Amino acid sequence: MRVISCLLVLLVASTASAQDATAYRDLRASRPDGRTIPVKRLTLERDAYRITLESGAVHLLAPLGADIFGAVFIGQGSYTLNPSTPAERRHLQLVAGAKDVLTDRFTRLILLFTDKTAAEVLAHAPAATGAPDPAAVRAYEDYLNRQRDDVLPNLHLRVLVDLLNRPARTDGVFLAFVEGQNHSPVLLAVDPLGVSNLTPRFSFFGGEEVVLFSFNNQNGGLWYSSTFAPQARNGRGKPVRMLADASHYDIDTTLDGGALRGTTTITFTPNADGIRVLPIELFPRLRIRTATIDRGGTAVPVAVLQEATSTAPEVAVQFSEPLARGAAVKLTFTYEGRDVLQGAEGRYSVGARDSWYPNVGTLDDHATYALTFRFSAKNDLISVGEQVSERTEGGQKIAVWRSEQPIRVAGFNYGDFQKTSQADTQSGVTVDVYTNRGPEFGGMSGIPLADAVNTSRVASMFFGAPTYRRISITQQMQLNAGQSWPTLVYLPAVVFLSPAEQERRIIGDPRALQGLKEFGNTVTWHEVAHQWWGHQVGWSNYRDQWISEGFAEFTSALMLEVNSGRKKADAFWAERRNEVLGRTTGVPNADAGAITQGFRLGSPRSPGAARAMLYSKGAFVVHMLRMVMREENSPDPDRRFKAMMADFVKTWSGRNPSTDDFKAIAEKHITRDMNLAGDGTLDYFFDQWVHGTDIPTLTSSIQASDLGNGKYQIAGSITQSGVPAEFRTRVPIYIDFGDDRLGFLGSIAVTGSTTQKLSVTANLPQKPRRVVINAHYDVLSR
Repeated sequence: MRVISCLLVLLVASTASAQDATAYRDLRASRPDGRTIPVKRLTLERDAYRITLESGAVHLLAPLGADIFGAVFIGQGSYTLNPSTPAERRHLQLVAGAKDVLTDRFTRLILLFTDKTAAEVLAHAPAATGAPDPAAVRAYEDYLNRQRDDVLPNLHLRVLVDLLNRPARTDGVFLAFVEGQNHSPVLLAVDPLGVSNLTPRFSFFGGEEVVLFSFNNQNGGLWYSSTFAPQARNGRGKPVRMLADASHYDIDTTLDGGALRGTTTITFTPNADGIRVLPIELFPRLRIRTATIDRGGTAVPVAVLQEATSTAPEVAVQFSEPLARGAAVKLTFTYEGRDVLQGAEGRYSVGARDSWYPNVGTLDDHATYALTFRFSAKNDLISVGEQVSERTEGGQKIAVWRSEQPIRVAGFNYGDFQKTSQADTQSGVTVDVYTNRGPEFGGMSGIPLADAVNTSRVASMFFGAPTYRRISITQQMQLNAGQSWPTLVYLPAVVFLSPAEQERRIIGDPRALQGLKEFGNTVTWHEVAHQWWGHQVGWSNYRDQWISEGFAEFTSALMLEVNSGRKKADAFWAERRNEVLGRTTGVPNADAGAITQGFRLGSPRSPGAARAMLYSKGAFVVHMLRMVMREENSPDPDRRFKAMMADFVKTWSGRNPSTDDFKAIAEKHITRDMNLAGDGTLDYFFDQWVHGTDIPTLTSSIQASDLGNGKYQIAGSITQSGVPAEFRTRVPIYIDFGDDRLGFLGSIAVTGSTTQKLSVTANLPQKPRRVVINAHYDVLSR
């Protein structure tokens, strides 16, 4: 019965290709085979992990050919995780309460591996043979059942990648599934290909090799993530290491009610020799029906490795012959399924926006796209790139879209839309706005149209010319969520609602209504800014995502200043400061961790910290650079800042920079006022604000004394507190003349928790009302 169940969970492209999937079927069918190794104080050391099998037995799984790839331990054991960096040590304290190291005990352990584990275990003691141990078999069956029922990653595919793609490897993956006494279940993983290659659901995590992932329903997530310990540096990660580089996608999609059918041909080149197993990213509710590889004009079937359950996201193809590095390959899929679209009557929500078509990785990879859509003639479809044609045949529209320029991902929006357009000669961008038909949305396209045009203008002035010359602004049904794809922006419904309609939808909660209105006022700016930050310039790994979200949020503040003046912008920064210093529950956002911990900061103890750090504090980093670079009395006070940002965009357009890459550009444009450490670098700045968590308290006591003839003695002190001795800040000083008129006097450098005295003489046009510091939230402070 066990063998039958294994055969049922595998879908293959055709009967001919089913033979190619034998290795995968055998991996999934393998169970403890009766080879047993008694152990006593066997220690497996894997980078930051120390796993001790104190007493008991290791039960080997049936091998795949000569390769031993798995085992079950039954007995008494424990593991210790000793983090490689202070940031990861801090994060373990946040999510697990561990002060220095994380430890736990277990009585059974599931091991999957392609590294030296088999040799270590076999060297510990001779293996006895006999009937499989029932407890070991039951433990392994429990693991497989939990993998299916709780939708845990299918790690067998990752093992298969090593066994078939890297037969001559000198390293390998190590995976330990632990149901511990205190933390359960968790995965301890060491993967030389990077955690993003463990499973498509980890594709966002990047190329760090050593991770602990908790699958706990209340407190799950990426608890630990680091490069190998000898390479580990606070807040630094590694980019995704993709097995294949796609250059073109040809996608033909039919939308039929809630169903989607498609054919996709991917043209790609392998990034390594010997690839026989290639993971594919695809929405789990889409099922692959056929897969073929082009062999000299002949479509040759390849095996599809996809579990039958519609919730399992792992998919791969297996080739009968290894692929050669750099040699172009064409791979064609047919597939179908449901739930990509939700809705009816011309109003739809598009889900699976980066996996509605088979791909070898989005956002990190650039490719051109040819897209054909077939859908109801009652509706409209807007996609990425440029529309080439659209015609109606019977009750169906057939629309063709192209992106001749390589982009990171393809998407579409769908519904019954009405269109408004403007070609802006100043920015060179044409903006099309698509709103749902209906009285509540009528006449509301003008505001997002103006916001998109103005953002394109301001962003062009500050960051450089746009890569994309057409942007489609489309309404989505979600009330308060936006997203941006290349040339295609999904805006929330709140943007298109009148104030009266907004109030009707948010009844009885004035704070929620005000928050929704503020979000609606700025979200277009933020999402259009992603055409620069996120698509034209990407980010290296999740630790650098603030380069996308923080920069886009900064652009929103810039737009508010241009549109409504400095006072409104100051209010924006005051609110961002409150977000950084505030808390939802538990730990204050600022204390949860550094910006470079990224999305992982959103734990049960700090649910609002990830957004506060990536968006608000990330925006503050850019704002602080801008303010310290400003030349207040010059014709263009932002001249130096604009040069830096344009240099960054030009240098990294079409690529994925890290935080250190942005720092290097900033250092090219360093000014005297920025060089607080005196070494010509901005190490201090990025260590404090991006990789650190300290935020100073700044206070002042400064008076202006009239010396006559328009001269004033400005004297007093500025105090910085709550920071380490090496914390460096340049504090701006402003003269407040009343009536919202502020004059910039200068700035003073402060290091550590200290009080700095000042005394200067200045010619002023009138008697000042007061002397203040940090008037425009130039420095993030408590």
